[in-house]
Amino acid sequence: MSSQTAALDTLLRGLFDDASLFPPASLAMPDAVAGYARHHGAWYQAMTGPFVCPEARIGDLRISLTAANVAEIDLSLVVTGGAEAIDPAVESVATEPRLRLRAVEVPVRRDADPLPAVAEVVDALDRTLLAGAAGYVEVPVAALSGEILDAVAARGYRPKLRTGGVAAAAFPDEAALAAALCAITDLRVAFKCTAGLHHAVRHAAGDTGFEHHGFLNVLLAVAAALRGADPGDVAAVLGDQDAEDVAAQVAGIGPDEATMVRSLFTSFGTCSTDEPVADLAALGLADDP
Repeated sequence: MSSQTAALDTLLRGLFDDASLFPPASLAMPDAVAGYARHHGAWYQAMTGPFVCPEARIGDLRISLTAANVAEIDLSLVVTGGAEAIDPAVESVATEPRLRLRAVEVPVRRDADPLPAVAEVVDALDRTLLAGAAGYVEVPVAALSGEILDAVAARGYRPKLRTGGVAAAAFPDEAALAAALCAITDLRVAFKCTAGLHHAVRHAAGDTGFEHHGFLNVLLAVAAALRGADPGDVAAVLGDQDAEDVAAQVAGIGPDEATMVRSLFTSFGTCSTDEPVADLAALGLADDP
C-alpha cells in the first residue's frame, strides 16, 4: 500500500455516521436499517460509522433489527429530551445486547445562556455510565468560545458542530466555522459535525440555494488550522469550490498529517452515505475495487 493510499484510508475511515433517520432523508426505520446493513456490506464499508438514532425511536429500532435479522449494530444515540433524559436513554440501550453504544450526542438548550446550558449537559453525562462511549455536546457554532470548549473538554467530552439543516440559518458561514475549527484545533479537542455536509466540496444546493460546506473542505480546514493558518486562511479553505483543487490537496496529505486530522475531526452525520461515496469516486479518491 502506497503512503498516499494509506493516508486516504486514514482520512476516510469511519468518517460517515449513518443519520438517514434525520432530514432531509427522514427514512422510515426499516429502510434506514436496511441501508445501514447495505453500507456495512459494501466495498466502502470501512468509511461507514455508527447508526445515529434518537432515544425516542429505540423501540422502533429494536423491532426493525428483529425483522431484518440484524445481529448487532453500532449506535450513536441522540438524546433530544434534554439533560434529564440522558441517563434513562442510555439505560434503555444497555438492556438491548444488539445495540453497541459508541456515542451519546446531546444538544444544549437553546433558551439558556450557552455556558450554563453546557454545564447542565456535562453534569448529566458525568452521572451516566457511558461504558466507553464518547460523549458529544452540541453547541451552536457561533457560541463556541474557548470557555465553552474548556467546559466540555475538561470533563472528557467533545463538541458537536451543526453545519447545516433544513433552513438557511442552520448553515454557519465560512468565517464562523473557521473560527470554531481554529479554536478546537488550538486546544486539540476532538469533535464531530452534523448536517449539511452532503457532498465532498462546497457548493450551492440546486433545490434550495443553500451554501453547503464540503466534508473534504472541512478535512482540509482542520489540516490548515493544525499547520497554524489563521482563521481568514481557514475560511478560504472552507470556501474553495474548485473540486479538482480540493481533491488534489486531499490526495497530497501524508499519513502522519491524516492521522492528526482524524484524531480531531472524528466523523460527521450524513443522511445519505451514497452521496459522499459517489463524490469521492467521481473525484478519484475512492473506487470499488
